[in-house]
Amino acid sequence: LQSDFLTQGPMVPRFEQSVAQHVGASHALAVNSATSALHIACLALGLGPGDRLWTTPVTFVASANCGLYCGAEVDFVDIGQLPKVVVPVHLCGQSCDMQAIHALAQRYGFKIVEDASHAIGGKYQGEFIGNGRYSDITVFSFHPVKIITTAEGGMALTNDAALASKMALLRSHGITRDPAQMTHAADGPWYYQQIDLGFNYRMTELQAALGASQ
Repeated sequence: LQSDFLTQGPMVPRFEQSVAQHVGASHALAVNSATSALHIACLALGLGPGDRLWTTPVTFVASANCGLYCGAEVDFVDIGQLPKVVVPVHLCGQSCDMQAIHALAQRYGFKIVEDASHAIGGKYQGEFIGNGRYSDITVFSFHPVKIITTAEGGMALTNDAALASKMALLRSHGITRDPAQMTHAADGPWYYQQIDLGFNYRMTELQAALGASQ
């Protein structure tokens, strides 16, 4: 509260780095909810109209809604058609059998987003959930009923730099200040461009400070 930032300051990157380092992931993107993290995870993986997402009905609605937001069809683990994205849900800290799910992904070519909203701090095969060994993206929730809270908030973690860059763009209106991503040279240090249709999914400094303190 005494700092110069209430949003878009140094505390969010600090919180992201601490979580990524703890679980062993390369990249972490803090957002305003796990629902938002699931949404940008699916968008970053290219999920859209005509695609199919598989998940479980034994979960909160966000695990399925993230597919509907993208215009995809949601199927509760049917066997008729293969999905583009599978969202396994780790319930009450207990991990799904990610090695087996990953083997199926390798065989059939679908992507995996771990909904680990209930599982930060949990382990699978002796390693922290969120390290990305068996998935493309992992999502944590920081809602007040979760193990760590930021009042409201979420985070998407990945080891893929391209996915991290895509989600970073999507969480803040699709706006970039990186000249390499712009359509022409920047007009000045103040200049930015919107290069994608993004969302206002940013986490505030206050939320990140609360998370970092835990």
